[in-house]
Amino acid sequence: MKSFYFLALFAALALATNSTAGAECHPECKWQCDDPTCPAVCHPVCERPKCEISCEETPCAKCTIHCERPICSVRCPKDMCEMEGCPKCETVCSPAKCHTKCVAPEPKCNPVCEETKCDWKCKKPTTCPKPKCELQCEKPECATTPKCCECTAAGNAAAAFAKAGSSAPEDSVIPSFLEVMDTLRHSRQQGEKMCCPCKA
Repeated sequence: MKSFYFLALFAALALATNSTAGAECHPECKWQCDDPTCPAVCHPVCERPKCEISCEETPCAKCTIHCERPICSVRCPKDMCEMEGCPKCETVCSPAKCHTKCVAPEPKCNPVCEETKCDWKCKKPTTCPKPKCELQCEKPECATTPKCCECTAAGNAAAAFAKAGSSAPEDSVIPSFLEVMDTLRHSRQQGEKMCCPCKA
C-alpha cells in the first residue's frame, strides 16, 4: 500500500504541475490605445438683425430774416406849384425782397436693435490626430516562475506530501514524512528526476 501511495504521490504531482503550467503559459493580448482629443470646427449662424432708429426730442430751429437794401426813388407831379394844396413830391420804393434763414438743431439719434440670436454650427475637424495603438501581451508566468522544484528540499517535499495525502484512499497506509524524504533522496542518487510543487 505504501508503494501505491508513492505512485499516487508522483502521479498527482506530475498532473498538478502540467495543468498549472498549461493554464498559466497562455497569456492574453489586447490593444492599448491613447485617446487624442481635438476641438470641433464651429462658426455662429445668426438671424437677421431687427433694428430701428431712435432719436431724442429736438428743440425748435433758430431762424433769422435777411432782406435786400430797398430801392427807392422820388417822384414829383408834372404840374407843380409852390402854393399850398399843390401836389407834392413823394418817395416810392420797390417791394421788399426778404428771405428767412433757419438753422436746424443737430439731431441726436442712435440705432436700437433686438438681442442677437445665434446658434453654433459645428463640423468634424480635418486635422485631428488618429489614435496610436499598441498590441500588448501579458508576461507568461511559466517563463518566470518555476513550477517544478527540487524534491530533496524539505519545504517542497512537505508540499508534495500534503498534496498526495489529500488524494490517497482512506484504507491506504500513509508512510511517514521521513520515509518519503528517504525515497526521494534515493531516487535522486539513482539519477531519476523528481518534480515537486514549489513551497509557497
